[in-house]
Amino acid sequence: MIKVLTVEQMRAVEQATDAAGTSYADMMQHAGHAVADTTASLLADRGPESRAVVLVGPGNNGGDGLVAAQILHEEFGVQVGCYLLSPREDDDPVFSAARDAGVFIAVSGDDQRWRVLKNLIASADVVIDALLGTGARLPISGELEKVLTRVFNALGERQNPKESLVWPGVPAPTQKRNPIIVAVDCPSGLDCDTGEIDPKALHADVTVTFAAAKIGQLAFPGAAAVGKLVIADIGTPANLVELKKVSLELATGADVRELLPRRSADSHKGDFGRAVIAAGSVPYTGAASLAALAAYRVGAGLVTLAVPQIIYPILAAQLPEATWLLLPHDMGALNTTAAEVFFEEIGDADALLIGPGIGQDLETAGFVRGLLRGEEQAKRGAIGFGGRSPVPDQTELAHHELP
Repeated sequence: MIKVLTVEQMRAVEQATDAAGTSYADMMQHAGHAVADTTASLLADRGPESRAVVLVGPGNNGGDGLVAAQILHEEFGVQVGCYLLSPREDDDPVFSAARDAGVFIAVSGDDQRWRVLKNLIASADVVIDALLGTGARLPISGELEKVLTRVFNALGERQNPKESLVWPGVPAPTQKRNPIIVAVDCPSGLDCDTGEIDPKALHADVTVTFAAAKIGQLAFPGAAAVGKLVIADIGTPANLVELKKVSLELATGADVRELLPRRSADSHKGDFGRAVIAAGSVPYTGAASLAALAAYRVGAGLVTLAVPQIIYPILAAQLPEATWLLLPHDMGALNTTAAEVFFEEIGDADALLIGPGIGQDLETAGFVRGLLRGEEQAKRGAIGFGGRSPVPDQTELAHHELP
């Protein structure tokens, strides 16, 4: 199962991983390799001499980006330019390794009129966002806000070029498609605890996060900025106590499949229950169809659709497996007398679904009230909380608001 952590829980996991023998420097190398490998796979169809821009923040997230830049250049032959939000010390090992590998490096503070940044973005096949990671505190401001604003402007100019903006010494690309955006750990400007996102955040096509998913990556509106989520190993032991005690987990398709009961080879549809669905009206035939398909998908063996008779021809061709209960209607909406017919036919139902697409017609309100408090349901067993009063007539309906 994929663990889902808060930012504080992730810090505890990193501390425990360090204590278990995988140092922070080692974790950074693992993270950078994962970002580089993912980026290289995304560039596979972009041809030789692909170009990448790495936006580098001042912290560990920026360090992950510098490692990725070095590996992309040395191992995959990608032309890489790193654009630093602020200068890094010469004795910073990941900075010096990237520089010594021949990676082009520029610093925001030295970039007059943002020409270098615009040139880098104009020719890039991929932009790697290694500015903030999970450490974002909203709102974005200062130099980071300025850099992201210029990145957006440069991306816009790729679609509507005003001048020739190119990588130093490289012809301008003929295609106008924007570069792939890869976020390192988390798109900069996303709160990884809440899912809140700054309007200036750079939305990613792919996010490479580490060790576990983060709550904010899965919570909207921020989840829309994450793109495809890749969870990469950074050397965290699988049996780490700090991971095991986290109770929040993300269910995958494989996980859910394992929870489903096995069906015997000699089973048949009658072994898996009958669902009866009262749904649909002339304006909303699709609701009935979708509800029936959902019932089949979750495993119901038999599905009966109870629908206004007039919409049956529309639905029958879409649902060849279903059986049908055709109900009285007024102008395509279920009416009060439909409740009596409905109760006569559902004696062996294991599950009932009532409501998708039936609308708010006055007669349909009578149908619903009839189900909840009719004499027939009282004999059979209650649906809902109604008493034993009879199906209401039109006079009574006229004095009630619609449900």
